[in-house]
Amino acid sequence: METKEIGTSRAILVIFCGIVILAFAQGISSLAFNLPLPRGVRAMIFGVTYVALCYFMIRVCCRKFLKMEPEGCYINRPSIPLPWLARAIILPVTVSALLLCCPGELSKNNVSTVEAINIILSAVFIVGLGAGVAEEMVFRGLIMKTLEKRWGRPLAIILPSVIFGLLHVLGVKMNLVDLFFLLVAGTSVGIMFSLIVYESNSIWPSAMVHGVWNMIMIGDILNIGTSHKPGALFSYKLATTSTLITGGAFGVEASIFAISGYLVVILWTLSLLKKKRNDQSSSLFQ
Repeated sequence: METKEIGTSRAILVIFCGIVILAFAQGISSLAFNLPLPRGVRAMIFGVTYVALCYFMIRVCCRKFLKMEPEGCYINRPSIPLPWLARAIILPVTVSALLLCCPGELSKNNVSTVEAINIILSAVFIVGLGAGVAEEMVFRGLIMKTLEKRWGRPLAIILPSVIFGLLHVLGVKMNLVDLFFLLVAGTSVGIMFSLIVYESNSIWPSAMVHGVWNMIMIGDILNIGTSHKPGALFSYKLATTSTLITGGAFGVEASIFAISGYLVVILWTLSLLKKKRNDQSSSLFQ
């Protein structure tokens, strides 16, 4: 059974619970890093545990506060739609290629085969599976559905995106210009993920876009930034200090290239939603 409306106090409670779920699940899962196991294995345990804990706590929250199953919050059976997989790859590859066209120095770090495997496994399971899936289940699943039921879709798209951007401010020292770029980037990427969920009626395409972006952009397979990073497989040190290119204190995810990429996907997804609405409208008269 699905209720059509929830009260303001309950909506705020669910939003708070969602953020607590993320923090708690991440904290418990991080205990895996204390195990006497290879780094790659610990990364795998962290990622799987993080997603599993988030899912089970979200399911409890959905049943208790929203009176529905997780499927009602777009957390349905996992799937990999090929069109969205292609877009998930094209977005970060294009942004990375544009950044590599800027003046800088590319270097291949001297890491062992074992360390290279550990870096790749960490990229896949920590920032890809872990952060990508867990954050989408909470923000574009639980929180977005709650806001949609209380205040409608427009606010459900905007508010979680703003919260998503604000959470990325935590722990980062920055000036006002850096803060502006981060909030623009964080909000626009959140809107992008939200629209992908509405277009596909599932969190999995947005989780896939989120996870692949993380693996390529921040997974340390190729690090692009203002300084050399010895812990990455490849490091590209940008020669410019322009915030437009570097993204400021937060990094290239807040660069003009990344923001432009988010906006292109937003416009593309809006066109897909419009086409879907038109197709549905025309079918009513057939």
